[in-house]
Amino acid sequence: MGMFDLLLGKKPASAGKSRNSRSAGANSTQFVASQQLTQSSGSQHALRKDLLRVALRETLSRNGIPSGWVSAEMLRTSSTKREPGMHVRFLLQHWDPRLMLHGVALQQDFMNRLLALDPHAQAWMAGFSWQFALEDDSPCPGLPHPGSWTAPVVGAASEPMPIAPTTRPAGIIEGPAMLPKPMEEVRADLERLLAVRDQEPRRNGDGGDHFAPTRPAGL
Repeated sequence: MGMFDLLLGKKPASAGKSRNSRSAGANSTQFVASQQLTQSSGSQHALRKDLLRVALRETLSRNGIPSGWVSAEMLRTSSTKREPGMHVRFLLQHWDPRLMLHGVALQQDFMNRLLALDPHAQAWMAGFSWQFALEDDSPCPGLPHPGSWTAPVVGAASEPMPIAPTTRPAGIIEGPAMLPKPMEEVRADLERLLAVRDQEPRRNGDGGDHFAPTRPAGL
């Protein structure tokens, strides 16, 4: 820098660059490589990674999701606004639309299980991200028509729920019901039916064959 620059009040370019770099670093969260960890922070980092692995294993097994469908990368973060923490990147290794449909619930369940293992995990847990790591993406559907994102969903109107029948006091039978008859009533009905059949030949005359009156068999 020359004498005229000092008289005009110009600042060195290096000072401006260093100030900009410090302000940018103060408002950003960066991922730190594992080689830059000290021995004390490295042991704490390893312990937190173990907690995250256990929480993920419990989340998948308790919800019936195969362990090979979802894995995770545990990344250490650094920020001037908070203590060094961890960032979890979920890796989807198997295509199933239900994983995307229930992704929010899966992430919440993971966080709840992590808090059960370490109640202070909220202080060092920096966030989550999702990444597709599929070996074969051919089963994945393509993008739909652009207008389908804002179009009304067909059949979205919910149908009214059927009203459950009200319960009446005990002893009242709803609708027609066939009650079993006693044996005496069954025998009496059978005898009346056979008596009617025996009277039919008498009404038609005495001609023709004569048969003995029909008698009911013993029950």
